[in-house]
Amino acid sequence: MTHKWLIIIASIGIFSIACAPLRPLGPDMNLSARTAAAQKWIDSRNITGISEWDNVLLPWLGTPYKYGGNTKRGTDCSGFVSSVYMEKERMSVPRTTKDGFKNGKSVDRSSLVVGDLVFFSREGRGNKVNHVGIYVGDGNFMHASTSLGVTITPLDDSHWKTLYLGARRYL
Repeated sequence: MTHKWLIIIASIGIFSIACAPLRPLGPDMNLSARTAAAQKWIDSRNITGISEWDNVLLPWLGTPYKYGGNTKRGTDCSGFVSSVYMEKERMSVPRTTKDGFKNGKSVDRSSLVVGDLVFFSREGRGNKVNHVGIYVGDGNFMHASTSLGVTITPLDDSHWKTLYLGARRYL
């Protein structure tokens, strides 16, 4: 019986790192500043400037993080991405960050367009993909943060730019 519980606990630990906190909030932007930054998009009702995208993305802003979730009651990073794609495009994208990065068309960072998926690695330029978001234009991406829920962050954020792995286009 003890062996079974050890396996269960180990499995939970392994699976929980997929979109686990990658860092504490950096000195460049604290929690209240990030929350205020997301609020500007909510207030303006304009994230991408493309109404078809904004109508789908806006209701997700502020959704709490929930490991394994994929609804507006709680979502993780890949659950958010797959749910948005299903809602907007009626299209399935891979549910895991690893599979999402393996598929789709590789896109250079300088060629990103709204809707491209951006991938990150906890090891920086390593090959372990463990976070994904949706590029929303103007150098920003929308993703499910473990500390803030669904939010918008600049790709040039001092933390995220060091972890950026690449992008994939599914549309």
